[in-house]
Amino acid sequence: MLEIRPLASTPDAALAVAIEHAPYLKRLSERTEARPFESALASVTDLPGETPIDEAMTVLRKAKAAVHLSLAADDLSGTRSVMEVTTALTGFAMASVQAALRVALANRGLSDTGLFIIALGKMGAFELNYSSDIDIVAFYEPDGFDGGERSPGETAQRVLKDVVRLLDEVTADGYVFRTDLRLRPDPSSTPLAVSTTMAEMYYESVGQNWERMVWIKARAAAGDMDAAARFIDRMGAYVWRRNLDYWAIDDIQAIKRMINTKIGAHGFENPAPDIKLGPGGIREIEFFVQTQQLIMGGRHPELRDNTTLGAMMALRDAGIVTDETATDLTEAYKSLRDVEHRIQMRHDEQSHTVPADSAEREGVAALCGYTSLVDFDRDLLETRRLVQAAYDALFARDEQQDEPSRIGNLVFTGVDDDPETVRTLLGLGFGDPSAAIATIRNWHRGNVPATRTVRGRELLTAILPRMLEAMGATGEPDEAFRWFSRFFSGLSSGVQTLSMLLAKPALLDDLVATLALAPRLAEILSRRPDLLEALVSGQAPEPPKITASTSFDAALDEWRRYHREQSFLIGHNLLHGLINASDAAAHWSRLADDTIRQMAAVAEAETVRRYGEAPGVWGVFAMGKLGGSELTAGSDLDIIVVYEAPSLDSQTWFTRVTQRLITALTAPTAEGALYEVDMRLRPSGRGGPVAVSLTAFNSYQNDEAWTWEHMALTRLRFVSGDAGLGAKVLSSAKAAIAARASKDAGQIARDVSEMRQRLYREKPGKGLWDLKTEKGGLIDIEFIVQQDMLLMGKPDCIWPNVSDSLEGIAASGDQPAAPYVVLQEALTYLQALQQVQRLAVGSEITADDMPDGLKNRLCRAVGAEDFYALERHLAALKANVHAIAAEKLQLPATD
Repeated sequence: MLEIRPLASTPDAALAVAIEHAPYLKRLSERTEARPFESALASVTDLPGETPIDEAMTVLRKAKAAVHLSLAADDLSGTRSVMEVTTALTGFAMASVQAALRVALANRGLSDTGLFIIALGKMGAFELNYSSDIDIVAFYEPDGFDGGERSPGETAQRVLKDVVRLLDEVTADGYVFRTDLRLRPDPSSTPLAVSTTMAEMYYESVGQNWERMVWIKARAAAGDMDAAARFIDRMGAYVWRRNLDYWAIDDIQAIKRMINTKIGAHGFENPAPDIKLGPGGIREIEFFVQTQQLIMGGRHPELRDNTTLGAMMALRDAGIVTDETATDLTEAYKSLRDVEHRIQMRHDEQSHTVPADSAEREGVAALCGYTSLVDFDRDLLETRRLVQAAYDALFARDEQQDEPSRIGNLVFTGVDDDPETVRTLLGLGFGDPSAAIATIRNWHRGNVPATRTVRGRELLTAILPRMLEAMGATGEPDEAFRWFSRFFSGLSSGVQTLSMLLAKPALLDDLVATLALAPRLAEILSRRPDLLEALVSGQAPEPPKITASTSFDAALDEWRRYHREQSFLIGHNLLHGLINASDAAAHWSRLADDTIRQMAAVAEAETVRRYGEAPGVWGVFAMGKLGGSELTAGSDLDIIVVYEAPSLDSQTWFTRVTQRLITALTAPTAEGALYEVDMRLRPSGRGGPVAVSLTAFNSYQNDEAWTWEHMALTRLRFVSGDAGLGAKVLSSAKAAIAARASKDAGQIARDVSEMRQRLYREKPGKGLWDLKTEKGGLIDIEFIVQQDMLLMGKPDCIWPNVSDSLEGIAASGDQPAAPYVVLQEALTYLQALQQVQRLAVGSEITADDMPDGLKNRLCRAVGAEDFYALERHLAALKANVHAIAAEKLQLPATD
């Protein structure tokens, strides 16, 4: 245990020894008129209110210098014990705040009736350290404080600004106290002085358990002391609850579990610990006491002492703490406070950290009366271990049931960033820990709907450690946190969702990983947090029952809700490996087909309602990736509309129904949008009608279509409409494609080769992870099979799906099978990677920009041992594909 020894038997002699190790004390002794503490205190106590502000500032600063010099000498000589020093320092702080408020009011011609200042923290407990900030909060009674020419609120702010200036502003004479008013209700959105009405509403509605701990130490400091006493008395009902429910107690325990949960090399083996916030530090002793007071003080008024050691004795007398524990922690507390004072005496810094530099640390040891640094380090470590042991035992029974996180401190109480929490978040990979801490602190203040109830805030406290650890595991914690913030802010009520996440830790991990790795899914979740319930139930949503009586707009909204749920579940299952990446295209394509069929029916019903019955039959046909049933997350829909009607006047009706179909598929409503639709592959492209007759379709494909249009036509697939028309269109398309080979096979090969080379020039590849346009990518494979199908000239050898094409061409015997085996393997590999890639990031990305979680998911998608092996195999496959493409597409050697 630390043993703090006097440096000399008299104050003057102790000070003479100390200045060798304390530059600040040396400067004070050279510049300050030595005065007894009582004399310096009296100069502040007796300061008239009418004193001009600048003059008052000088008096206060000179008094502060004299107080520091006098109390340091008393402290170092043992003339005053450590707690007597803290009492004296606090007495001077009280007098200074009273003088500052007195001067501020008098200089404005005001009285203090209805305006008062409460001391919290160490000031409220008469436990200020040598270089303490002072924690104060100012309140005014709206009906009691006379603001003069201005409103009470506006005047109160002006007065408080003067008080802060009097105490805090640095002048040639220094400063008096750094003044912290951030313990007021919701400091980010409230003025310096808060009305008592607003304050009581805040504490009643969103006050937190850590704020109740703060108010345990409340003491009237300055101003209208009767009004202050009344306010503190009313706050008693908030602080001291006779009956705490289970969740309030669990919240207090969760706060404890988030402090110092990992003790390792950085904890006790660090020779330069933070003796306030670090393991075995002052905060643990204070928290040890305050948690017991908070839990039991409502039923046992004798525990409500607002000093740390007074409360410790009360806990001992009540049999809550053993005599041995109370004695050990009391002595440890005094010793640590002594060391804290000596750290601060050296440079007048609000520091609690023992210097890491040996020479600097020797200075602290010397001020503690140690001649051996080794002895000092040993005794300090022993003291801290004693404190830690008592602290860990405090909730030992609960921690047996709920093992705490071992990742490090996670403290979001108070108003300052906890240094160890910053370190923990940095260790988890957060790039901006302070931003995350500030956001969580605002959540705890009830600034989002999910935490506006006590239960919601307590549940948040309980899930935070696992949530943040899960974010770190994604490799993209800042991104995961950003999306979680959007998701969390979107909850209308947090209790149900947070309870679900607390009860199902795997669901929390799942949610965090989804938010971090798949922005597309994160966006859906942020708008529809209730989708989490679909994950828990494991049941796919039921398609809406859209009937003839359902209006066009209502049908669009109902299907969008269903589509969003289905899209989310498909994406979630793909991301988490619940469906194979190679199977995902079928899921996305099936959903698109269902959507087209449903929206086509809705569009037709609306067109019939407005313009009468259809003058013929019509069908919707897929092309591109949709035609091949190869959609990925976020794919556009390539479609064309073909109709057959006896009348030449039918064009208008089918144009109208097609336009409504496009609206149904693309228009954003209150429930969002479905797809982007591309109809440029219709005959004549943008210049042609949106709906084309069967006659015009046949004529165009047989007489006008370019080679590239017939390549695209190989992907044609019937989706919705009249089945007989569907069969006619497909038969006609295949016949037109097959007929092209008999016209000029050589021209086909030249056209395909030229088109591929032009794409290389106009859309050059972007590297290995460009899975589509880069050499050896998916377009190479598509060009190969499309050229083969055109050259084969067989209507029954045309397949819209690329994998089916590869299999069919190889089986036809027209080509050697070996290259198609290579292409099939490459296609499966590339499509699986693309499914995950498009879901996660939406487009190409370099490996350097990929989070580790995404790399792992890509490896799972293709069964790769690790990411290095994946990239090697990917590069080899693309090289093989391009070699085959160069031969089959007659590409120049330079390509």
